[in-house]
Amino acid sequence: MQKCGWTLILLIAAAFSGATIVSSDKQDQDRHAERVYFSALNKEEKPVLGLTAANFQLRIDGKPAAMEGFRPGLPPADRSIPLVAWVLMSYGKTIDGDAIQRQAATIAAAFSKFHPASVMGIKLVSEMSETLAPLAHDPKGLRSAFLQYSERRAELRVGIKNGTVSLGGGGMWRAVELALDEMNDYIASDPAFRDREVHRAAMIISAGDMNDQGRKYNPQVLYTKAARDSAFLYPIVVPTQMFDQWVGDYYDLAKKTAGLASIFGALKPGAQQPPFPRNNQASNALDVNFIHMARDLNGKYSFTVTPPPAGQEMHIEVKCKVKGVAIRLARTTLP
Repeated sequence: MQKCGWTLILLIAAAFSGATIVSSDKQDQDRHAERVYFSALNKEEKPVLGLTAANFQLRIDGKPAAMEGFRPGLPPADRSIPLVAWVLMSYGKTIDGDAIQRQAATIAAAFSKFHPASVMGIKLVSEMSETLAPLAHDPKGLRSAFLQYSERRAELRVGIKNGTVSLGGGGMWRAVELALDEMNDYIASDPAFRDREVHRAAMIISAGDMNDQGRKYNPQVLYTKAARDSAFLYPIVVPTQMFDQWVGDYYDLAKKTAGLASIFGALKPGAQQPPFPRNNQASNALDVNFIHMARDLNGKYSFTVTPPPAGQEMHIEVKCKVKGVAIRLARTTLP
């Protein structure tokens, strides 16, 4: 199995701020409904739009239930929901540094695909995590971080640490978990985001190191956290000469978090097994992956559910009545 050191992760946050439960004498009436998101995908793993609540079957604790607060998926060009995003760049030896640097203009232009209040940041990750650009609406900062990729990777090789955070044995998995916390803190502290829907997502660009790191980290911890935060993960596979079980692990990561896996620069989204499409390292390669992510985020359907009383658990299941449509739902339990 191939082993890589660092991973380029593009965490592009996609989710919604959940309301807290109010404590009172009438707790059952005062509990706030939470929005639950799911994807309805065709066999190419693209969103199927135009469906109504009648096209879905919701079961709560095994019993049929109405989809309260139903919202349909939105078209790819929609820009109505702000995005909070982390971009974590990889130290992997098999990742071409020049190919990453060629994406500098693309990452700077990525804001054009999202609400104008959207923010992104960039981190470099392995057993340590280093912030290269903080969360902000700063295209120049993102561009500069990508242009510094090879330089910062070289510094790490000789042991220079620029304010790094140790991740222990969890590596990329732990980095994503911490990044979700940082996104939550940012949203809670910014009045522009605090009381409105905000997309959270994580795009992970890697050539395989999450598989090895996952052996030192329980992936279920990340799956559960992402589901509760309504944060969707978007692993991007960077093609190399050697492949192994980790390819399937990437696709599982996307499915279990209601995200979407894709190949770096590939026109078609979704799970693909080797041989992969020809390795696209053109200057606009990453733009295709941004398109896949934005389309998937916009295309998500949602409904609201009132959480169960404290100490109880609720189980959720969604099926589509339309033939050939697959449901991808991460939050299958509440709270």
